[in-house]
Amino acid sequence: MAGQWLAAAQPRAKVGVIIAVALTERNFRFVYAQHNRWNGKLDEAIELGASFRRDILSWTRLKDGSFNEVQFGFSDGSWGTLLGPDAEERARFFPHMLGEGDAIP
Repeated sequence: MAGQWLAAAQPRAKVGVIIAVALTERNFRFVYAQHNRWNGKLDEAIELGASFRRDILSWTRLKDGSFNEVQFGFSDGSWGTLLGPDAEERARFFPHMLGEGDAIP
């Protein structure tokens, strides 16, 4: 699962892309917005990416010594690290997040 998740988080594109994750009670949905590298503005192209059920996520925790890198653990035992939301949003979307020193379950 981690490989699929990380691939969705790093789309291959010839243009600039801003990646967002839309969270619902049941799903994660990657959303891609085209970003103009020359003027820094968003273009009109927006595309829905891969969608994952939230129940595939077994645990989350802040990476040791990191400001916003979040480790995501999946039900198949795989895991990966992505840049995550700020502390307020982490608490809201991942209320059972492990502490930095907590062992991975």
